Amino acid sequence: MPVTVLYQPLYQQDHFAELAGRPQWDMHNWLHADPEDHLRTYLDMVAKTPFDILEPQPAPSRQERESTDFVARDGALFRRDKHRDTVTRLAPPMSGHALDQKPNQTQYVFDKADVAAQVKLESSEQMLARGDNDYLDALVGAVGDEEFILSGGVIGTLYSCAQYVGMTNLYPMLVEQPDLIEYLSHKILEGNVEQIRRLAAAGGDAIFIDDATATSDMISVAHYERFSLPYVKEMVREIHAFGHKAILIYFGGIADRLHQIASIEADALSMETSMKSYVNDIGEIAEEVGDRMTLFGNIDPLAVLERGSPADLEAEIASQVAAGKHARGFVISTGSPITPGTPLSRVRQFIDLSHKHGARRRSLP
Repeated sequence: MPVTVLYQPLYQQDHFAELAGRPQWDMHNWLHADPEDHLRTYLDMVAKTPFDILEPQPAPSRQERESTDFVARDGALFRRDKHRDTVTRLAPPMSGHALDQKPNQTQYVFDKADVAAQVKLESSEQMLARGDNDYLDALVGAVGDEEFILSGGVIGTLYSCAQYVGMTNLYPMLVEQPDLIEYLSHKILEGNVEQIRRLAAAGGDAIFIDDATATSDMISVAHYERFSLPYVKEMVREIHAFGHKAILIYFGGIADRLHQIASIEADALSMETSMKSYVNDIGEIAEEVGDRMTLFGNIDPLAVLERGSPADLEAEIASQVAAGKHARGFVISTGSPITPGTPLSRVRQFIDLSHKHGARRRSLP
């Protein structure tokens, strides 16, 4: 059974200094480097963390990469626009991660006319011409014949609606304005299909769909069937049309909607560790999906990987390997991204123990 963690780009960003041997602030230059320089550092990181699935960093446009660099002065970080000869001081991240992210809480779309005006769609050809695939192309060209590459992915349409109506507003709108959310979801789906086509153009092996917030801790099964399921099915069909594997990611509870998720006919399923009052029991889920899907493990990245004893970590890996044998295939993985506080030595221990316990059955999705 192979070993990986999803959201590898986040792990590499959070632990850039440890993995690259460069100052943490220099991560920003790495994320704007030309593809060859970026790839060299990326492969150095991979050598230190030899996961069985590789996931590249997203690439800024060529124009942004060529015009931007970063410098540190007196403990502060500055972004320089080389074309305009301007310098902007960047605030340090507050989240504990290398980069901060906050969901939109402002409503921009109030009716279908707003959707038509504000949801701007780009073709895959436009994205490719801009250079969005440059880092992915470099990785596939260098190691695509030997490595299993998760080219990237798209965010589910339900969560993406929050970009236009606000995260808090979104959920009452499922009841109060369902037709508007469906109309918006269809427009977002069109954009996701173009993203899938763009990713598939590079080659690689798999594309993920992060169906964020479409889980039992956020919406009902009935709302899942209406506002998530049909759109995910369409995206999986598009991924399969290009000969790629489709991996579904659910960070939340899924035990009450496993039948619906399995009906999507994706190749693999990743679910979060049990938390927030829901239970994702890997053994029960493996038996339920059976030979319909490959499963990713959901080892707790905080309590077990970062803070557990070596014996705790090995016991959890062994337990999940045993449970995973009931599924079509199994990939040993954490159920959420690796935490900023997890050192490289612990990640290497996780990889080594996973290969030890999964050595008899190595299967990718």
